[in-house]
This record gives sequence, structure tokens and C-alpha cells, in this order.
Amino acid sequence: MSQSRGRVFGAVGKAVGIILAVALAALTALTVYIMVCNMRGKAAEVFGVSIMRVVTGSMEPSILEGDYIIVKRADPSELCEGDIICFYSRDSEIYGKPNTHRIVRRLDDGSFVTKGDANRTEDTAAVLPEDIIGKYEGKARFFRWLNSFTSLKKLLLLAVIVLMTAAAVYEVRSIARITSENKAQKERLVDEEKQRLMRQAIDREKQKLYEQGYVPESEDNGENGQGG
Repeated sequence: MSQSRGRVFGAVGKAVGIILAVALAALTALTVYIMVCNMRGKAAEVFGVSIMRVVTGSMEPSILEGDYIIVKRADPSELCEGDIICFYSRDSEIYGKPNTHRIVRRLDDGSFVTKGDANRTEDTAAVLPEDIIGKYEGKARFFRWLNSFTSLKKLLLLAVIVLMTAAAVYEVRSIARITSENKAQKERLVDEEKQRLMRQAIDREKQKLYEQGYVPESEDNGENGQGG
């Protein structure tokens, strides 16, 4: 029973370890994908949601330079004045690069006039519906924190923290495994000792009965059969 329970716990531990490893690998791959896309000036879109890095302060104080923002794919017909949108700009200075500004008004042809909150003038180029990446939904603070680890000292500190955490997890798992094995061994020894004591008690009772002249029925019949 104890061995079966130990095998079950071991299988569950392995399954949890595999799930955590897969989740960590997926998170790492997603983070790398987002970082690479932002470095190349492209939207890192996953299931209709993009993570974009803001490279200017044109939307301050609402959105700060260096912020990572969450942009959700939106139907252009549902966008209205005051919405903050991310789009590929047609401005000659930043043509084809992502830009995040607030909608000032919609034009008759379905395009949008936009403006940065910190800018004094409206954008010179209108935003066409097909250039819209999505609507601003909030900030992805995790990626700004992650981006702060750009210096060598911070990267080394992060590496040390990761290694220490991994070592601690390994030690905890090792202690748990050893504890489980010791517990199973103790239970097995206790069971063996109980069985040994029970056999000794039975043997003592049999010996007492023999000394008192009691003969089991099976042995008595056997003797009678031989004598006949």
C-alpha cells in the first residue's frame, strides 16, 4: 500500500514538473518573440492581442516612454473619438513603424485623425482602417520590468537569482523524495515487525496447546488412520 502511494506521488511529481517546464518554456518563447518583434518595429500579436513598446513620450502622461502596452484587435467601425489606437504610421518620418496616438475625429472616408496627448499639433497623415493594429487596453508592466534588466550587473543578478531558485527547488524536491522513501521504508518495517510478532504469538499459543495435551483434529485423524 505504501509503495503504491509512493509511486502515485512520484508520478504526480513528475507530471507537475513537466507541466511547469512546458509553461516556463512557453513563457520564455513568448517573451523572446515579443522582444524581437518590438526590436524590429513589428506588432507581436498572439490571438488578437499585441504587446507593443512605446519609444517616445508623445502620449505622456497617459503612456510613458518605455512602457509596454496591451493592444487588442478592434473593428475600425467601432472606434470613436478619444480612443487610443496603435497603428502603422504613414508619416514620412516614421513610415511603416507602429505609433500609438489618440483619435481626434473620424473623416468621411473612414480614416482617422490622431494626435499625441503631449503633442501640440495633430498628426499630418490620417490613419487608414487597414493600418490599425488595435485599441489600447492597458499596460504590460511585466515587460517594462523585464526590460529594466539591460545592464550587465542586473543580468548577472537575475541569473544568480534564477540559479538559486532552481537549486532551492531541486533541494526541496530531493528532501521530499527522501522523506517519502524513508516513510515508506518505516511503514514496511513496521508491517514486517507486526507480522513477526503475530507469528511468534501464534507459535507460543500452539506450543501451550501441545503442552496441555491438545492434538489438532487433523493430526488425530491421521494417527487413527495409520493405526487402523
